[in-house]
Amino acid sequence: MKNLFLTGKKGVGKTTLLKKALGKLDVSIGGYTTQRVFEGYYRNYVAKSFCDDEEYQIIKVDSRDDSKVWFPDVFEKHLVPLLDKSLNMDLIVLDELGCSENGITEFTSKVFELLDSPKIVFGVLKEDNCEFIDNIKRRGDVTVITVTEDNRDHLLDEILCILKNWI
Repeated sequence: MKNLFLTGKKGVGKTTLLKKALGKLDVSIGGYTTQRVFEGYYRNYVAKSFCDDEEYQIIKVDSRDDSKVWFPDVFEKHLVPLLDKSLNMDLIVLDELGCSENGITEFTSKVFELLDSPKIVFGVLKEDNCEFIDNIKRRGDVTVITVTEDNRDHLLDEILCILKNWI
């Protein structure tokens, strides 16, 4: 099993590094990446599919008071089927996994199914501790690379080396 995750502090460049690596690979890509979309006072976090370019809102944050509206049903109704479709791809992106998903059993079960599959899984883990994230980190078939401000500009070659050896 070939599973690679980046972790590190918020805003350090994990997703940027992931996207740079994906841009240098010649493989079919499934899964999703999380993007922040600004709308007035709101920061909307959407999961953008690699399979069909669909976007699914997963969280809405009001910047005036940092209050959040969370849409957990999106994981079961949209992201689980998306991950099923992604099993037809060479590489599956999971950007990003965190403790918010801890209680969404159908979604977390699907993530572990992907990690158990022969597919390459490349993703981002929030720097959190909870059962879901800890279980991923403890797996013997998962490589976790911590991205910092000091190393982020030098990790791309290491990441590409790992991924290309698995392709």
